[in-house]
Amino acid sequence: MLEIAYAPGAHPYRVNGHDSRLHQVMVNLLENAISFSPPDGRVTVAARRIGNEIQIAIEDEGPGIPEENLERIFERFYTDRPQENFGQNSGLGLNISRQIVVAHGGRLYAENRPGRDASSTSGGARFVIRLPAA
Repeated sequence: MLEIAYAPGAHPYRVNGHDSRLHQVMVNLLENAISFSPPDGRVTVAARRIGNEIQIAIEDEGPGIPEENLERIFERFYTDRPQENFGQNSGLGLNISRQIVVAHGGRLYAENRPGRDASSTSGGARFVIRLPAA
């Protein structure tokens, strides 16, 4: 299930940039989130303004990312799939996405969501895009 959260009555969030490139980033992050989520999992997209930036967070309910790999997953050709038959990927998507966001004056980073209960260390992954507001 895909869920998009926004503040009711909020003005549209706008950034300056190349629409097809930013679209490519969003599609890549959404596809990753869906591929790592369980079949009945939820992928959430939330946007908000923070100061002079627009933040877009994409969250999944998958296994999360080992802490030591939170930065490494953005390296070219790096992949951290739990099994060899876990989807088709080249290890380039996150690297390219980060390059696109940085070229637009922004940041892209990953973090783990808190666990859903005391026995869970991660409630999934969160990818955060921060871009200058238009």
